[in-house]
Amino acid sequence: MQNNSYKYDDLLIPANLTGEYDYIEMLDGSKESAKRHLRACVCKLRPCVTICCPRKNILANGECYDGLKENIALVNPYLKLTPKDGSMVSARYNLNDMTVIRREFQECDELIREDEYTLYQSLNLSLLRKEYCLYPYQFNLDFPKSIWIVKHNCLDMYLPATFEIMMVAMVCNVLTIAVYLYIKKLRNVIGKCLIGSLCCMFIVNLIRTLDYYSMLINMCLAAGYVTYLFRIAYSMWVCFISYHLWKENRSLHAKNPRYSFLTYNVFVWGTSAFATGVIVLMDNVWGRDLHNWNWLPLVGYSACYLRIGTWYSWIYYFGPLMILGIFNVVMFILTAIPIWKVKSELKKFKQRPMTTCLNFDSQTYAMFIRLSALMGVSWMLNFLSFFTKLRGFSNPLISLVNYIHFGFGIIIFILLVVKRSTFRLLMDRIRGTR
Repeated sequence: MQNNSYKYDDLLIPANLTGEYDYIEMLDGSKESAKRHLRACVCKLRPCVTICCPRKNILANGECYDGLKENIALVNPYLKLTPKDGSMVSARYNLNDMTVIRREFQECDELIREDEYTLYQSLNLSLLRKEYCLYPYQFNLDFPKSIWIVKHNCLDMYLPATFEIMMVAMVCNVLTIAVYLYIKKLRNVIGKCLIGSLCCMFIVNLIRTLDYYSMLINMCLAAGYVTYLFRIAYSMWVCFISYHLWKENRSLHAKNPRYSFLTYNVFVWGTSAFATGVIVLMDNVWGRDLHNWNWLPLVGYSACYLRIGTWYSWIYYFGPLMILGIFNVVMFILTAIPIWKVKSELKKFKQRPMTTCLNFDSQTYAMFIRLSALMGVSWMLNFLSFFTKLRGFSNPLISLVNYIHFGFGIIIFILLVVKRSTFRLLMDRIRGTR
């Protein structure tokens, strides 16, 4: 600040074009409270151009470092802008003479290629400046033709209290893991697999929460790949829980192989590492050519995670998870049917002269609910949410499904820890340590 003026990028902005604000305007037009700060209207003094910045290149101070300034200085590029009055005479603007504003990619960005748009001098005839950013996918002698417009096509806003629920779920994950580690009788193969799955769920939710609060500066790319690794690992653990429960229920007297858990570990982490290696390879081999924008994972561009807001994400995300989810549903059905038959046979031996629709076996139904949670059946609801989201539909039921997804750790804690048998085991373990 000099004499109530503001200096930005070697441009002195007078006091009448500056102001203090205590909010930030979001892309959807809403305002989010922020620490009181100074802003200046630099675009009223010099032409501005908004250029996208991948999330992985954002520094701790909010600046973007992806080599753009160096490339601009080296190539000395220009933009070809058509006057907004529709005349055919175009003006050339050198990027070195313009103020470059950097903006993050968004979850549902749509690329408009160089042959599908016209840049006007106002740059805001059909799109507001906050609704798009330019992305030069390469710097060469043909630079004006190598710029795409990235249109923020949809706003992937989180539901209210999403991350508050997620943090409570993480605490419940830790408590569930602690109980299963503390009680020896719960540290069987199923218990160990459950601990593995909850650890994966905790890490995924932790990284997403840290990303939401902008605490992954300089770690965005690594965090994205780690999140994918543990998300696949979680689904694999749930599959082995489903398989093991089905196998135990099929033959109650069969002995488990000595190294079952070790075998499951090899499959879980081997498969997860292979899947993660595939998306790393895809990003590194084809990621520089954004002609492949639609079907690439592009970890670290719009978020510290891979892009899952397109139909192409079935290749590397929803497709594999759908296959694992169908496997869990089949295992649940094969496990539940024999249990139901046994319960039905036992009822025949009980003398109940008065039977009403209210006389149901609450313990049996509670057991089926626990089984469905353990075997990941409820996760199939996420695919319903995904389909409706891509179709542009929204209703309270889908919001409820999303809340169940974010707070699943709370559900697991209630179903597996907050019950009489677990309390009994916990009290026995405490008495045994005295």
